[in-house]
Amino acid sequence: MYKKNSNKISSYQVVLLITVYRSIIAFTYLPVINAPPANQDIWIVLLLSIFYTIILCLPVLYLSNKFNDLTIIEYTEKILGKFIGRIVGIYYTGYILLFGIILVATLVEILDSTMFSETPTWVTASIMLVTCTYIAYKGLESLARGAEIFVPFIFGVIFLFIILGYKTYDFSLLLPIFKDSTFKEINMGAIDRGIKFSDIIILAMITPHLERKEDLNRIFIKSVIYSIITIIFVAIATQAALGIDYAKHTNFPFFTFTRLINLFDFIQRVEALFVIAWITGNIGKISGYLYFTAVAFSQTIKRQNNQPYIIPIAITILIVTILIKDRRSILGVSQPLTNIILISSGITIFIIPLITLIVYFFRRKKLTNGNYQ
Repeated sequence: MYKKNSNKISSYQVVLLITVYRSIIAFTYLPVINAPPANQDIWIVLLLSIFYTIILCLPVLYLSNKFNDLTIIEYTEKILGKFIGRIVGIYYTGYILLFGIILVATLVEILDSTMFSETPTWVTASIMLVTCTYIAYKGLESLARGAEIFVPFIFGVIFLFIILGYKTYDFSLLLPIFKDSTFKEINMGAIDRGIKFSDIIILAMITPHLERKEDLNRIFIKSVIYSIITIIFVAIATQAALGIDYAKHTNFPFFTFTRLINLFDFIQRVEALFVIAWITGNIGKISGYLYFTAVAFSQTIKRQNNQPYIIPIAITILIVTILIKDRRSILGVSQPLTNIILISSGITIFIIPLITLIVYFFRRKKLTNGNYQ
């Protein structure tokens, strides 16, 4: 069930969720190292992206603060009207579903290519989705409680590997800064990172369930900063260990970096710890996106209970994953995928909320009379 009054979670739990949701992408295949300018200045791009992320997410943040007892699906319909609001609701549902499919397909591709090369795609994907469906069925509170347990472990593993890899680093590869980058490239890369912060939509879905709704802005800022700092460490460690060019041309840069690490003479490989943390983080994010896809869809069609839609959505993800994965590599065609994510994210995160915000200002008096200030 989806009951706003009973599903209350703390600000700390939400910060953990949003931070790991954003960071797990870097932990998986680190797409930022191929973003403009795709060189040693990526850490500068990431720092600058904090500013652009805040700017691009302002419409969502403003509206979520104004309508903090409604999700983005609900207040969009209230502002734009039932007909347009439902169309936008369907679009938001499709957007969250798209990321769920990408997450599952990427996870399966990495598992198939590194550990289960003889296992059919449908078997690996089914096991993952059964697990994620069970977690999604448990609801938002279970996702939040799980974050308190598993997110510190995941980040602990990330930083453990960064520390253990100190012998592999050549920081001279990161110098000189700005030599191979232009001002335009740095800013383009930062905008690219900012506009792909899809998890702001998840935060806008969680807002009504916050114990302290006035913490929304602090949650957002903390999540952005913590995730960017984590990704910077991952990017610097990977580039310093593998080299700028090799890191760009390997599908799983951070995983490749972990395989360089030997821990004492009697342990030659420690990547198993990476795999555990990586799978745990991906399962947590897939479960969350599966849950919020069901919530978005149920709210769009005006149903109180989102649980009946979780299994059909999981089956949809499974079918699409098999169709895509058995025909082509997800990471092998990264440019089309990057363009799809960029365009859809720009529309979802900035353009639609901006239009909604403009309409809100025109209809503000009427909406204020409806007890929304």
